[in-house]
Amino acid sequence: MRPPLPSWRDVPAFRLHEVEIRPSANEISTAAGVVRIKPRLMDLLLRLAHAPGEVVSRETLLDQVWSRRMVNDDVLSRAVADLRIALGDDAREARFIETLPKAGYRLIAPVSHQGVRPSAVAKGASPLPGATGVRAGAADEAPSPGGPAVAQADRVPGSTRHAFRRGWWVAAAAFALAAIAFVATRGRAPAPDQALLERQLAQAQPFSSEVANEVGPRFSPDGRRVAFAAGEGARSRIVVRDVAGGEPRVLGDPRELNLAPVFFPDGDRIAWFRRAPDGGCAIVAQPLAGAAPIELVDCAHKPQPRFDLTPDGRHLVYGATTRPQFPQGLVQRDLATGVERALTSPEPGMGDDLYPRVSPDGARVAFFRGNESHRQLWLVDFAHPGSARAAGPARGLSYGAAWLGATGPLLVAADWFGQRALNLLVPETGMATFVGGRGARFPDADAAGNIVFEQATYTANLFVIRTDDASTAPAEWWPSTRYSSQPEFAPDGGRVVFVSNRDGPSGLYVGTPGGTAMRLALPDGYIYMRPHWSADGKSIHAVRVDRRADAPAVQQGLRILYPSGAVEVLTALGNEVVDVRDTDGGRALIVGETTGSAVRVLRAPRDDLAARERLPLPLVSEYQVAGNRIAFMQPQLTGVTLCELATLKCEPLAVPLGEANRFDWVLTADALWYRAGSTPDEVRRFDLPRREVTWRGAFVPTGMGLSLAPDPDGRALLVVRESPPILDLMIAPRLH
Repeated sequence: MRPPLPSWRDVPAFRLHEVEIRPSANEISTAAGVVRIKPRLMDLLLRLAHAPGEVVSRETLLDQVWSRRMVNDDVLSRAVADLRIALGDDAREARFIETLPKAGYRLIAPVSHQGVRPSAVAKGASPLPGATGVRAGAADEAPSPGGPAVAQADRVPGSTRHAFRRGWWVAAAAFALAAIAFVATRGRAPAPDQALLERQLAQAQPFSSEVANEVGPRFSPDGRRVAFAAGEGARSRIVVRDVAGGEPRVLGDPRELNLAPVFFPDGDRIAWFRRAPDGGCAIVAQPLAGAAPIELVDCAHKPQPRFDLTPDGRHLVYGATTRPQFPQGLVQRDLATGVERALTSPEPGMGDDLYPRVSPDGARVAFFRGNESHRQLWLVDFAHPGSARAAGPARGLSYGAAWLGATGPLLVAADWFGQRALNLLVPETGMATFVGGRGARFPDADAAGNIVFEQATYTANLFVIRTDDASTAPAEWWPSTRYSSQPEFAPDGGRVVFVSNRDGPSGLYVGTPGGTAMRLALPDGYIYMRPHWSADGKSIHAVRVDRRADAPAVQQGLRILYPSGAVEVLTALGNEVVDVRDTDGGRALIVGETTGSAVRVLRAPRDDLAARERLPLPLVSEYQVAGNRIAFMQPQLTGVTLCELATLKCEPLAVPLGEANRFDWVLTADALWYRAGSTPDEVRRFDLPRREVTWRGAFVPTGMGLSLAPDPDGRALLVVRESPPILDLMIAPRLH
């Protein structure tokens, strides 16, 4: 057994190839310059250098570098990716750190103290434990092409990037190191504050973990109590518990759905959203001491359940429909007079404004704008309606925010770094950093800095149903304890590609019916989504998104050869790609490009992608392509339009699709499959030649993202089903 890993402050400088590592200063030095990295990255590098040439398991790294502080494999993967960038390394042609899928990582660069500046080695310091100068059985060579398959899995020779990589270290080292230094400087909150916040979240403990789901926690103004909703299905009540313990107080009719409680400034009254069994809704208020609730906002404007009160308790801010066929905006209501004014007015295609949180000084409102996985945090000045602006470039699945202090920063629950967790965002710079709390949603913080949040665990898997045999029960394919979605059958029906985070950050998998599913070995540091098979079944088109929230908003189209996994980045399509699909027998691509929260549709010849042209179609919210046809939905409108791509002759289809079932449909050569989302809620096959429904099924999708996939002959249908989430509350007292 090796001795314990020493503190990084006690380790002298050493070299990896031509790179000098200075642990005491957290610096990496090359001829191109010096970059300072985070202490955690240095700890990770030192742990690998502690056993050069040996495989260190992911579990060991998490245990010894993070001490299991509520982190998971996603955090480790991102840290390795950041360390590779700082070293000028590439996962597919590794010179420093090698990935062994499902096993761990190893340092393949030789560790040496020769050539290190004398001043960089502490007087009397001992060499790095475990370092022997060179890796056993190797010097500076990369692993041979004939080595084990597991060692080659990370080296997929993508054609575009492979050519770029040929002189990468020499030509781009200065740029890479400068970029890392820039990101580290801009993206970091004051070091002591962020470090303390990370420790605080790492030590979070369950606040309430009953059998019922517990959601929407909010502190009382004095921080002594927490109010939240607890229940199952369409019924829940408001619970108020003392942080110190004791008997909880319960409010609300048990026959109703009661959600999102907010304390008034006096701490003696509470407001929440209520929905009755008959569909009626209201935002109500009630004294904790008793009395009947009074109605503050009725259901006329369709208020969103999550709202907020101003610090003085005089105004309520909520999301509502203020203009027909427009996204919902934020409304300010004077509780004394009932007078309302619009704080925000998003245009069609921008998406709804949700989850408002008023700053403790009452000057600004933070909220989220967008659709589904493309929501951004926005700010609006309370005194200046119409001043809404994006707080930063990060976009993704978002789950609420809380102000830490009168003017910020903000604690944001989102998947900005490849997993749903808590992130710190500085409004003045728009820069964000990951701080912990994996699985967190809807955080709240009191004036003292204590934090409470939902801890949510989701699972979704792919089920196949037979459309030609109603007696056959749905079968689960490739089950896991994580989230799988966006499936699509290959043209021959023998394979399925889908998205999953089952063994790390969200990636692409290919499975065979009745067989296994394998993750495609794609470059680290990205979220991969919306995979589609090419017309010949020999490649997969997809989109990748940079997982660094402080990086520019870049979404690129990819062509991935199958089964080799070689990646071609379709740079000519730009950096705002949301979808890429074959058409015209593979001779052209149909490309979706973001514009706000809507999508413009383009067509590009396969042999000249730079010649892409926008199709004369309106902005769309979602589209599907099959052969030489395209079907699309428009923002804020119900229905689907079907067009012939050759002539662009279009016609509306009598199919009830809207925002509620926006991702629950797919177009094939002869049919449109969709979830009705009504009574009865069922999946239907709309036959295109006959223009009528020819099949119905009661097994409906419940997952997020594209959720239906028929096989080529229409006899089998993949359905994404989400298991009921497990929702508990966590509390993280402030550390001093």
